[in-house]
Amino acid sequence: MKFSFRFPLLLLLVVGLLAGCSKDDDPLKGKLRYKVQVRVRGENLTGLGAEMSYATVRNTLTDPKPGPSGRDTYAVRADTIYELGEYGAYDALEVTLAMRNVTCQNAATQLGANSYLKAEILANGLKIDEVELNRTAARTISCSATPYLVLVGGVGGSGGDWDD
Repeated sequence: MKFSFRFPLLLLLVVGLLAGCSKDDDPLKGKLRYKVQVRVRGENLTGLGAEMSYATVRNTLTDPKPGPSGRDTYAVRADTIYELGEYGAYDALEVTLAMRNVTCQNAATQLGANSYLKAEILANGLKIDEVELNRTAARTISCSATPYLVLVGGVGGSGGDWDD
């Protein structure tokens, strides 16, 4: 008697495909993930009110939700790496640098020539973006939103920004 495995094999294949289609599936499942860090460095920050903050949004494509956020201040100098965890292609990160004691009207003259605060965004150990607040940048900053120096940088969740 000849026994055929075609029907049971086909049935298993169809059942397997149907089981894999679920409304609860993560749209990023199986996609590339990135270990993200923010490295902050700065010198000659005494009296400037230097600070860095970051905010993240998870899954910007289908169901945006706030992710981890944080804030830190620096009295004299900064040299810190913040481990933010793993991020996917559709997660967004924004880093903000500020010097709250430096008014915009005379920012370039208030910052010393060697004063700076810099944040680098790293994905899998590689620098993908940076923002630096220094005397040169102070000359170009528009102060429409705040009366003090603020610069914003980051990586959007458009699907390809993490590996640019």
